[in-house]
Amino acid sequence: MYSKLNSDVLCSESKVFLILIFFLVALKSFSQPTRVSGKVIDQETGQPVSYVNILFKNTRIGALSDSLGLFTLTSQKKVDSLSFSNVGYLSKTIKIQAGITNDLVVRLKPEPIKLSEIQVMPDDGPVRRMLKIMVDRKKLNNPVKYDRYSYRKYTKWEYHLQNVGEKLIKSKLFRNDQSLFKSDSDSTKYLPVYFSEQLVFNEFQRNPLKQKSTVLADKTSGVGVLDDYEISGYTSALDIEVNFYDNYINLFLQNFVSPLADNGWFYYKYFLADSILLPNGFKEYRIEYFPRRTGDKVFKGYFTTESRNYSLVELEGTLTTTSNLNFLKTMRLKGNYQLVKDSIPFFRRNQINAIFNYVPLNNNPSKKPISLFFNQSAVIDSVSVSQSEDVKLNANSGRYETIKLPDATERDKNYWDNHRLEELDEREVLISATIDSVSNIKVIRFADNLSRMAMTGYYDLGKWEFGPYTNVINTNKVEGLHVFAGARTSSEISTRYMLWGGLGYGFRNKKINGIAGFGYKFPTIHRQLMKVSYDDKIVRAGENEKILFLYENSLSPTENNIVSQIFKRNELDELFREKKLAASWEYEWHPGLMNKLSANYTRHYSPEFYPYLKNGSLIGHVSAVELSLDTRFSWQEKVIDDKFLRIYMATDYPIIHFAVGGGKVFYSGNENFYGRVFATMEQYLRLGQTAVNYALEGGIYFGKLPYTMLDIPRGNETFGYYSYDFNMLNFMEYVHDKYLHAYLEYHLNGFVFNRLPMLKRIGLREVFSAKTMIGTLSDKHQEIVDFPVTIIPSSNPYLEVGAGVENIFRLFRVEAVWRVTPKSILGAPSFGLRAKFEIKL
Repeated sequence: MYSKLNSDVLCSESKVFLILIFFLVALKSFSQPTRVSGKVIDQETGQPVSYVNILFKNTRIGALSDSLGLFTLTSQKKVDSLSFSNVGYLSKTIKIQAGITNDLVVRLKPEPIKLSEIQVMPDDGPVRRMLKIMVDRKKLNNPVKYDRYSYRKYTKWEYHLQNVGEKLIKSKLFRNDQSLFKSDSDSTKYLPVYFSEQLVFNEFQRNPLKQKSTVLADKTSGVGVLDDYEISGYTSALDIEVNFYDNYINLFLQNFVSPLADNGWFYYKYFLADSILLPNGFKEYRIEYFPRRTGDKVFKGYFTTESRNYSLVELEGTLTTTSNLNFLKTMRLKGNYQLVKDSIPFFRRNQINAIFNYVPLNNNPSKKPISLFFNQSAVIDSVSVSQSEDVKLNANSGRYETIKLPDATERDKNYWDNHRLEELDEREVLISATIDSVSNIKVIRFADNLSRMAMTGYYDLGKWEFGPYTNVINTNKVEGLHVFAGARTSSEISTRYMLWGGLGYGFRNKKINGIAGFGYKFPTIHRQLMKVSYDDKIVRAGENEKILFLYENSLSPTENNIVSQIFKRNELDELFREKKLAASWEYEWHPGLMNKLSANYTRHYSPEFYPYLKNGSLIGHVSAVELSLDTRFSWQEKVIDDKFLRIYMATDYPIIHFAVGGGKVFYSGNENFYGRVFATMEQYLRLGQTAVNYALEGGIYFGKLPYTMLDIPRGNETFGYYSYDFNMLNFMEYVHDKYLHAYLEYHLNGFVFNRLPMLKRIGLREVFSAKTMIGTLSDKHQEIVDFPVTIIPSSNPYLEVGAGVENIFRLFRVEAVWRVTPKSILGAPSFGLRAKFEIKL
């Protein structure tokens, strides 16, 4: 009985114990907190999205993502969903599992701008008053206002190809190199192509104006041409300076309206989103802004300011629309500011992300094309303001200079670890280690060689480079079909000297011609270059090195235009043979000031269709020896040096050439002295979101010269459009010994079209042009050779105007051009449509 009772008790206790355990387990499962952590990113760019409102659904438990898009939430309640919302993005709800830790990567889709749906606070008085104070105090808060300042800046750049499909990765092209493709945060594949770090010490003083950039350390890992080019300039040709206190932010040769522009209310709508009380008793305000209309080059985002100085604390902006920009898919800016000595506003950090898609037309929008991702981030420290010491330049006569310390490119890992102002993240370390291997992929090397050929004219074959490709096959009325084969030494043989040469053959005139030369670049801080060359070629009347003062990056003394090569009004016959032996010395005194001293012996042979005649007798040739000096002025210009080649990138200021020359001309057993003075000035001037491109060239000749050595205004007998030629002028209509030419183009960049409902999404842009010239010609030059019958001396001005549309299919410009005065006696048209192939952002 006792044992049975005891057994029943034990059995009951066991049941109770089991029920209790079950209850405790159930209770624990119900009380187990739900934790969620993760990162919010932009679905299109992959960049973090900050200040996202995150909320457990049907609760009041929430949080905001931080500046890196990171967040963490915890709830003791039973929750199964998490909602995400942020201005400018579509809201999103995600299912989660209760009672465990959820790790998420949340991708928010940008919301298309629909102005009618933007909710603006009914009373915008407070934000208007705040914006007015900020604009009024811009000059006081702008870091560049100080007469003297210096700082150290660490900048890093990254480029990679993204959205690389699995089909391409597994193809024969990359079958053996699949490990070089890396996975992004959204699991898509990308291929690193460039990573660079630079540490620079910048100094500035306003009176007298002096600027100096000292490159302390420079480390570049790039594919082919990106790694080889030495980049210099105000600080660097890649370095983008962003100052949100300016009315316009210039990026990629385009002007974007700053949210802090003086007339910002014309482009943006603002509202006060939040305010917090700081420990020092002042308030910090968060202001969000949106575009007032579509089509403008504006941003959407937020900025914060404080009530002490009303200076910027932080600003973030994303480009709202790229429909009127070519190839630029997305762009995001972010800037942070600091208080030096707790009172002086100054830059602290800025970052730029952009994605470029170089496919002009996308027939399958659902498939992401391969794109180029660009990132630049810069951090500033060691700021000194209003210091007493002058900025010391190596060239006392200069105003600014960039110098690189001798061991700047030799800094070891320990140096970088101790001097980086911002640590590399895991991806950046991986990219830097991968790029050297990427350069060895065959298809990458081939693409790199094509890119290099487009810039230099030569295709790299190892120790020798073949080219220039523009001379390989040509046709004209004198030579008929002309073929050419040439080459030059590459940097594998030497980075200091270069040999080049080539031979050509004309099938009509059955003549062989060619080129040969030698150059040496001195190992100096500033550019010093010596060249000796011989050229025997057919040239166009009016074609000479003067045009290279305007087309400075051109591979030949003319403007290359695919349309002009295919569609011609008349067959080109204003040609003659020229032999030239030349020696030159380029000497850069400091950035922005360079001299070129040249000595030439030139022989012009009588043109076949415009022969040298004197009193009816043929003169076989005319020769000349000349010594000339060209001086080139520029200011804050960014350049790329590739051994002997210099590529001029950009400057906001005029570029001026001033040249003087003199020598002796020999003809028919006679000789006489002559002289010449000429100059050019050109500038790309940004006016808000529009731009003006103008150029002036003028000169005067002294003494007597044959007409081929005088100024022959450049005409155009094709259906192509030329910026620095007269498009309604035939060749050989005018010859001048005193002249002035002016060229003007006004690019509205879609200012009107982007506001028209039927046109704003097409990306068309308006353009207007005007070209004029005036000159005189003395009869004394006919003492050497008679003028051709086509040339009638006239002092009347020439004028042509044009109006057109550019960015047609993102590749073409078509312009209607009118010849206003005078009427041509050679049958040149008074009106015509001209086209040009061009690639612009």
